Amino acid sequence: MQSLNREIARTKTFVNILRSERFSDLADERFEVVLNRKVSNWETSTRSYLENTHPFKEHLCELRSAELDFKTHGSCEASILTDLENLKSLNKSANVSFWERKTLAAKNEVAMQENRTLKEILNAIRRNEQEAWRKEYEEQLLDWQLMEIRKLRTQFLKYLEEWFETMQQMKEVFDDLDIEPGLLWDLGADELTEQDISFLKEWAEYLNKAKAVRDLCELMGRLRKAERSDNTEIVHSTVRYCIRKPDLSSNEMMVGIELGRDLENVIPQELALLSDADVALLFDLKYVEKRLMCFSKQGYKEEIVEEVISKTVTVTDDEKMGPIIICLDTSDSMTGASEYVAKALTLSIVSRAASQKRKCYLINFSTSIETLDLTPPKGIRDLLNFLKMSFHGGTDVVPALYEGVRMMQNENYEKADLLVMSDFLFPRLSPDIVSLCKQQKQNDNRFFALAVTSFDNDQVDEEVFDQSWNYNTRRDTLSEIRHNCRYSVAENLIPTSFSR
Repeated sequence: MQSLNREIARTKTFVNILRSERFSDLADERFEVVLNRKVSNWETSTRSYLENTHPFKEHLCELRSAELDFKTHGSCEASILTDLENLKSLNKSANVSFWERKTLAAKNEVAMQENRTLKEILNAIRRNEQEAWRKEYEEQLLDWQLMEIRKLRTQFLKYLEEWFETMQQMKEVFDDLDIEPGLLWDLGADELTEQDISFLKEWAEYLNKAKAVRDLCELMGRLRKAERSDNTEIVHSTVRYCIRKPDLSSNEMMVGIELGRDLENVIPQELALLSDADVALLFDLKYVEKRLMCFSKQGYKEEIVEEVISKTVTVTDDEKMGPIIICLDTSDSMTGASEYVAKALTLSIVSRAASQKRKCYLINFSTSIETLDLTPPKGIRDLLNFLKMSFHGGTDVVPALYEGVRMMQNENYEKADLLVMSDFLFPRLSPDIVSLCKQQKQNDNRFFALAVTSFDNDQVDEEVFDQSWNYNTRRDTLSEIRHNCRYSVAENLIPTSFSR
């Protein structure tokens, strides 16, 4: 059994070797937890398989039945021969002839040993024969178990290698997307398939290659940049330290010589005066005058002292981002490059929002809407399912705007920015929705528009949107729309009105 436990425990060593040699980058607390759970589950399932699936169950039943019969009824010639048949069925090469000869010669042995009965000799034979039977069973069982463990471990390591490769690919893709582990995903995630990772990889490669799209991602990702401000604050801190003080009540060590008449601490040279009657009087005189030289002793004690320190510091606020609401048009007119660019932008913006710990709400619209709030525990799988969704019907942005305004009235999305990505091939907005958006803008909300088309489109409602841009998918150019005038974003990538 010890060999079995040791062989199972070796699996952890093989796992660590595989990981250190090929996947050393996979270092994450959540990853460690999931990996340890996988190894633990493998050990549990392997033990259960070895215990319940081995091919020696019938032999074990026969052996236990024979042992019980021997314990209850003892031995006879027939029972021994039956046991030997079972042993031979377990191992055809087992040496049973020895026991058969011993059994047949039992009567002669009784005649030679007058102090032993036939029953006692047969009992001894059957006991030793059953011990040999059990030993043979345990050896064959252990050999089979060790072989199965190695077979199962090979399969498990192959599974782990594929899982490690998947996690490695995920890490590379998310590094490209600047998504830190623990935000939308972690290294212990089991939820993504190879198809999902391939899907993400395509987006990451596209975003890395398309410079204009990267510029657009940079622009969209900087919605509502808060002003930096310096504040003066008084910071109080408590400092604890240990000091050492003399302890008058303790005499732990000698620290010097002093004059006195403390007989317990008189130095040996003074006590030597008492050995001579002629000078003993000098000792008495010194004692009376307290002029005997004595060892000076002293102890120390340690005290913990706390001190409150006040310091005036200047605190600089980091750039803080508000929540963002993205309305993504997946109607039929967006099919092709426009939808692909819009979804790539969505992935990039969500990635940046996650790294900045911004709340993010997605609205997929055509003539109806689908929504996704990426507040935890929502993660990358939910986002992928959202990005794979397409309506390919008509276009009606109004339900998406109504939903966006409704979310702005939620305390979690106060002062949120709303971005509509569409080709804007729909009629002008009704006065009701325009009025509602203008009213919401008074609550410090802002509305942005991005027209993603294969041509230059400036048909964006100025009353609703604070700023608007056009991305031409055919020329891969980005320009800002300003009151029927168009400016290249290359000249002014980040408009000053973004900063607050």
